[in-house]
Amino acid sequence: MFKCGMFKKQDGISIIELIIVMSIIAVLAAVAAPQYGRFIAKSRVQRAATDLLQNMRLARTMAIKENREYLITFNIPMNSYSIGFDGDGNGSLLDAADGYENGPVRKVDLQDEYGENVVLGTTNFVLVPPNGPDGVAIKNTNSLQFLPDGTVSPGSSYVYLQHRGAERAYTFCVELVNSTVKLNLHMWRGDADNPGETEWLEIR
Repeated sequence: MFKCGMFKKQDGISIIELIIVMSIIAVLAAVAAPQYGRFIAKSRVQRAATDLLQNMRLARTMAIKENREYLITFNIPMNSYSIGFDGDGNGSLLDAADGYENGPVRKVDLQDEYGENVVLGTTNFVLVPPNGPDGVAIKNTNSLQFLPDGTVSPGSSYVYLQHRGAERAYTFCVELVNSTVKLNLHMWRGDADNPGETEWLEIR
């Protein structure tokens, strides 16, 4: 005789359990989404600032290597900057004589590279810090001139970038400390809730 085995009952998920799980997921997503958005915003503008710092170092290297002046010019209204040698010595990078190494002048458009909310210069900011990392009033830098001997004019400069967010305005500053091109990167600790914050955090 064959013994008939009993099949084990397979329990499924009830509709109530499914609704509970989906509700928990929705709550977690609602909490995490703003945090993720802020992380992305901060990372984009920090990357823009870090890339600018590296481009400053590169411009200095190119000036020494090619034994001629290199410029970085900032077009604040257009949220862009250009890097290259000033072929005709007129202080701009807009002429046919200008270039970068063996090619045309390099142009960096912040909004194309890092997103539409990443801007250059405090005139484009939604929230302007009350002071710079040096504790004095903020002044935008229009251009930097890297000389063949490795120095730069002007000797000390600050370039400001911001991600214009609805809740926070992440603000970074690339500081050129002196004519020997010591570079620092700072982040402002203020936001929409603390617009009077004067402290800057040095990132590097």
